[in-house]
Amino acid sequence: MDEPSVLDYLKEKINPRNWGKEGSIELPPVDPSGPAEPEPVRESALARFAWKPLAALLFALVAQRLLEPTTPKTTFAIVLYVFAAIFTIIAIYQQEWLLPTLRAEESSAMELGVKMTPLLISLPLILLSLLTLKDNTFTAFNVFIWFLTIFFAVYAFWIPQHKFDFKAIYARIISFVKNPSVNIHISAWTILVVAVFLLSAFFHLYQIGTVPLDMTSDHAEKLLDVQRVLNGQYSIFMPNNGGREAMQFYIVTALIKWFGAGINMATLKLSMGLMFMLGLIFVYLLGKEVGNRWTGLLAMLFMGFASWPNILERSGMRLVLVVVFVAPVLFYLFRGFRRSSRNDFLLSAIFLGVGLWGYTAFRIMPVVVALAIFVYVLHQKDKSKRKEAWLALGMMALISLIFFLPILRFAIQYPNDFSYRSLSRMTSLEVQTSANLIGVFFSNTWNAILMPFWKDGSTWVNSITDRPALDVISAALYALGIVVLVYRWVKQRHWQDMFLLLSIPVLMLPSIMALAFPIENPSTSRAGGAVVPIILIAVIGLESMLSSLWKRASNGITKGAVAAIALFLFILSANQNYDLVFRQYNDSYQRSTWNTYQMGQVCKDFIDSFGASDTCYVSGLAYWADTRLVAIAAGYPDKDFALWPENYATVKDDPRAKMFIVRATQTQDLETLHQLFPAGFETYHKSDLPDHDFVAFMVPPAAQ
Repeated sequence: MDEPSVLDYLKEKINPRNWGKEGSIELPPVDPSGPAEPEPVRESALARFAWKPLAALLFALVAQRLLEPTTPKTTFAIVLYVFAAIFTIIAIYQQEWLLPTLRAEESSAMELGVKMTPLLISLPLILLSLLTLKDNTFTAFNVFIWFLTIFFAVYAFWIPQHKFDFKAIYARIISFVKNPSVNIHISAWTILVVAVFLLSAFFHLYQIGTVPLDMTSDHAEKLLDVQRVLNGQYSIFMPNNGGREAMQFYIVTALIKWFGAGINMATLKLSMGLMFMLGLIFVYLLGKEVGNRWTGLLAMLFMGFASWPNILERSGMRLVLVVVFVAPVLFYLFRGFRRSSRNDFLLSAIFLGVGLWGYTAFRIMPVVVALAIFVYVLHQKDKSKRKEAWLALGMMALISLIFFLPILRFAIQYPNDFSYRSLSRMTSLEVQTSANLIGVFFSNTWNAILMPFWKDGSTWVNSITDRPALDVISAALYALGIVVLVYRWVKQRHWQDMFLLLSIPVLMLPSIMALAFPIENPSTSRAGGAVVPIILIAVIGLESMLSSLWKRASNGITKGAVAAIALFLFILSANQNYDLVFRQYNDSYQRSTWNTYQMGQVCKDFIDSFGASDTCYVSGLAYWADTRLVAIAAGYPDKDFALWPENYATVKDDPRAKMFIVRATQTQDLETLHQLFPAGFETYHKSDLPDHDFVAFMVPPAAQ
């Protein structure tokens, strides 16, 4: 039993006296300078370089380029888009592409108290407004009652942020009078925002009077409505030509009466251009709300470039108003949820109610707001927050309804005129609908969702037919942005991501629901509101990618490369959108319309020299120029220059000078004019477009 145990063996080995002996534990010599630092693991240059986000971007850009009308290769494009999605997911998973951060919600509770006295006053006023806003006519009395209703209802819910202090205001005024001075501080960021806004204004207001130049019959109807307002006929809803909301017509009237604008297409386009620039401010604010200030700036930049809203605006119709009001409704709604602010919900409701005066497609917006609140509630664990959301929905419904009261009264009194335009597209009111409506619905939905990437429809007045609704850069970024938002929702389950994705098909419903006329789907006008979340998603993807690359950039050269990539994308997007609007859309539009402006100028020269407005005639002819448009172009919006060939002889005995505008191919009608007016002579007017030439047949005064 004298044999050593395991414990004895360990004691011997760890005894310092035995260190250095044979069979004992050898310890390395101690460095007096301290322990040695572990050698760093060197990262390869390829690992430091964030190539996967750039690969995803390149795949997406090439894929979208292959979907352009000139070289459509759909199968190859789909494969490349799949690769773009895969590389985006890998880049996010490996943190080469950082997920964009969401703004933190404030923990404060929403004020639930309501001023009961003004609320109780507003309720009977609602009924009185409905009773007085009758016969589709605004009067001083019913407008006063309506405004009074709005005031008391808004005042009942509004929470004053600052107490009105008259003494403090008076003291500041006295101080300024004694020592007048103004300190203005303009930051570099403010200059950048203003520069982007002005660049957007260039895209939307440049050549506003001439791109496009000529009008359609629909423009004539709109200008006739404007003329009625100028003549004192203050309609609530414009029932003719399928029915139209009145906002644009009152804006145009204001430009004519207060600023001396003409009654022409240029003023129609200018009114919508100015409204779009107002809405663009809220696009910037909305971008900041869903991301950061760079997201807002990029949203304003890409929306300002985008040909989609630019073409809607330049069509001269009220179509772009749906884009204008979607942005402020969503901005105040999102901010209301984040801050639990009743005032923000109230402002969202006000813009919702006002937007219903703009364009018929905006009628889907109350559904979008309800969807937002429903998605928020589903994602919200706090019971008190869910209660606040439902109360906000009730308040918003009441306030927006009060702003909508005049149109509601019109809808009650004239239901057919109010709903005809919408029902004629959805039901068999005009044509027999398909037996397979469900199939048509899903087919329309698919075509509408693909619209930004594939084909935007066949309506030449407000689109470049059968091409993607977005430019190559914006469409590619939109695809990448969808992947980023889906990934972030899976990881973080934030309501905002889910809502932005769902809002797009809902906002497209006015186009999708063209069940009786599926050929009219997709429509850039009826689905116009979707461009707001589409651009937002695109810039969320772009901003997160650029910021990720910027954070990985280790020196000035790599940071400069990131800036160069961003600048390259901006220039390409701006260049293509400019070409889409000022060349492709303008050329397509002019080829599809008649050159009534050119005819109108010939008539104007005749009238201003030796003729008269009632001796200038445009030959009536089916499928030719709208004779009212020629009169409008000549400066006589209340006239119609039409004279059908069988009625030429009715003006034979008029001794005054006369002029007849005749299509160049109407040789038989020209022979008739020569027989009736032997002293007359022809002047041939050539157009830059084929089959658009016309002849001006002049008859000197007192010649028979």
